[in-house]
Amino acid sequence: MKNLVSLSAFALATAVAASANAALVYGGGTETGSRFNPGAGAISYMNCFTAVGAGETQLSLESAIVGIRRLTSGGALLDVGINIYAAEMTYDGTNFGRGADYLIYSSASLGAGTASVTQLVNTGAVSGVTLNLETVSNAGLGGWWIGVEFTGVNAANTANGWRVVNAPTTGASLNAFGVFNNAGSGVFQSFFAFGTPPGSAPSRFMVDVNGSLVPTPGAIALLGLAGLASRRRR
Repeated sequence: MKNLVSLSAFALATAVAASANAALVYGGGTETGSRFNPGAGAISYMNCFTAVGAGETQLSLESAIVGIRRLTSGGALLDVGINIYAAEMTYDGTNFGRGADYLIYSSASLGAGTASVTQLVNTGAVSGVTLNLETVSNAGLGGWWIGVEFTGVNAANTANGWRVVNAPTTGASLNAFGVFNNAGSGVFQSFFAFGTPPGSAPSRFMVDVNGSLVPTPGAIALLGLAGLASRRRR
């Protein structure tokens, strides 16, 4: 019974520490002069990676901010709606895919204005979204996706677009992105990239992600058992 109490205390302490250590896990990068709009009914996805330690195979998502470039037309911004998603990343040894997908923010309107702006759209606090990280393709890194979908009558108007940036200053990413076409094939595809040849131009999107890296329950149990075994040896 004593051993069970010790393991429960360890798991609780781990969970508390994880929730208290929410921090920027991906983001930064310098804005370029480009933006991207995949068109109505499509979601563009930015690949995001952060450094992970032993047993850290999940990300508890706390919040995200995306940068949307909005240009005036006829002296005013063309209003548009937005959906923001967080998705698990899959990897089969060759191709990256999209697993479980979560809508973490939705607004029918980004608001009015009379000047072109890169608008920072903040999801606010996100609760109940824990992503299994892709940890096979790049040693020491865990990956996931952040997606943006434009909605409303101006969804396809390229005066609105997800701001393109250079390499992140926190975390890592491939210089490319994925797209899921709701209105067309209904299939997720990656990777796409700008420039000739593809990837010769910046092909990342502006996003900051805050969260906590946590071990899976199985990893917590293994760590606890390892600790018990160590105490027995002593």
